[in-house]
Amino acid sequence: MTYTAYAAPDTTAGQQESASWEMTGSFDHGATVVRDSTVFSAGTTLTDRPVYFTQLSPELNGTFTTGYDASNRGHLNQTVSLSLVMREVDERGQGEEATVHWETSEQLNTATVDSVGPGESVTVPFVRNMSAVEADRNRIQNELGGSAGETEVFIRAVVDSSGTVDGNAVDETTRYTLPVTFGDSTYSVGEAEPTVEQYGPAQPATVDETSGSMGSVGGPLLLVVSLGLLIGFVAIGRPERLSERERARLSDERDRETFDEWISTIKLPADAFELPRAEAASLGELVDLAIDTDNRVIEDPDDGRYYVRHDGYLYHYRPDSETTASDETTGEHTESAIPDTGSTEPNTDSESAETTDQ
Repeated sequence: MTYTAYAAPDTTAGQQESASWEMTGSFDHGATVVRDSTVFSAGTTLTDRPVYFTQLSPELNGTFTTGYDASNRGHLNQTVSLSLVMREVDERGQGEEATVHWETSEQLNTATVDSVGPGESVTVPFVRNMSAVEADRNRIQNELGGSAGETEVFIRAVVDSSGTVDGNAVDETTRYTLPVTFGDSTYSVGEAEPTVEQYGPAQPATVDETSGSMGSVGGPLLLVVSLGLLIGFVAIGRPERLSERERARLSDERDRETFDEWISTIKLPADAFELPRAEAASLGELVDLAIDTDNRVIEDPDDGRYYVRHDGYLYHYRPDSETTASDETTGEHTESAIPDTGSTEPNTDSESAETTDQ
């Protein structure tokens, strides 16, 4: 597990998500009646009609509006260019790209707005005489001597956006179109519903497969614990290699490491040892007492013992290794002592008699 996490990370094909945001664009249009008729009076404004009469309302006017939404924040500099495009293309099936035989483009309006935020909009007006556009179309076809395909007329809006959205750099160009078709004495305008363009989808990417905390942390930890247990099993299985004092010392070292966060090494003042004492059976029990009484365990650097001072008592624990060492020393002194004869005074009379005899 440790080798896999650090020495041999794998890679796999995946997808890398980027910030998602969307831009909208929509057209509004209308035409003003320029002459009186039975059904319309001069000066009447017709709006968002699917069909306009060329003689009554030859001039199409309207606006293009664009804006964007983002999950967090954004600042875009936007330039909107409106133009009228006329071209001739081959008839094509669905999804097929048309072959353009000829194309003309006429600039209608342009506008630049700095620092556009999410939810804000940019609106650009336009106006064009559709009667004159139809005349231009007929003139071009006459000049060419006929038609080789289908003639298209539409108003094109090109939105150049640059800046940042949700902390990511943006440099996008978006196009919207409003188609116009001509009849015998009318012109029709296509659907003017808002068009939504989405940006920031998932992109294919090569992703490193990491083992996460289980591999990078759990692997080395498991290795250390396993080696520690192995050493412990070897020691337990071969007790003749360790003395009682060594086993006690190892046990104390494990406890000291386990409870390290609860222990401070401080030299106690002399008056602390004048308190009544109570001895704990283990370092763990002394730590439990310290936790329950909101105290810390004090390790005296001189004698190596552990103390907790609370409520007029000095609770302490003497490590087993120290106890064993003290017991062994006491035993050696006992063996070398002079046997007790039942009297504490020296036998001077016997010594004098023995000297006289010699």
